[in-house]
Amino acid sequence: MKRSVFKPVPGAVGLVLCLAVPGLAQIEKTSVGAINATIGGEPYAGDTLDVPSEGTATADFQSFGPVTMISVQAHDPQDESIMHNVLSIEISLMGEGASATLMEDPTVWWWPEGMSEPFYFSEDSGVVPDVKIDELSLEDGAAAIKGSFSAQICRKESMFAEADMNECKPIEGTFDTALRKVNTDF
Repeated sequence: MKRSVFKPVPGAVGLVLCLAVPGLAQIEKTSVGAINATIGGEPYAGDTLDVPSEGTATADFQSFGPVTMISVQAHDPQDESIMHNVLSIEISLMGEGASATLMEDPTVWWWPEGMSEPFYFSEDSGVVPDVKIDELSLEDGAAAIKGSFSAQICRKESMFAEADMNECKPIEGTFDTALRKVNTDF
């Protein structure tokens, strides 16, 4: 598969950092969808969130001409911290609708203990993640995505560390969420 020159900085990272600020962690958030998965044989259920007062969401998209980048990030509502047990799927598409073509390998991230701890990432696992889109709408007021995914994720001590190929986990699941268009007016 041809890799794109567009390699988005994970949208998940930006919103996770925003939610990490203690004052912002208390702002109103609304569940707009979910990711349900199995990570290394263990069940995972997380909510995608809309933060109306900030004009952001943890499931969003942005388009650059015919290219659309989508980030779906879920937070475990049962965890003690919104920053723990965060799961993210990121894809870049060429075209529109559920038949759009993946431009590059999708990525899957999982932060079991938050951003300052080791995390799991699909990119260096040696297995290309499989993402299937069943439904996709990017219409104003009705943007949403529904599909399934599977990947191998491997532990990384930090963003720039090499993946620990001895500590990898299979992950598979489904996602179904509303999407918020990222405001690209600068």
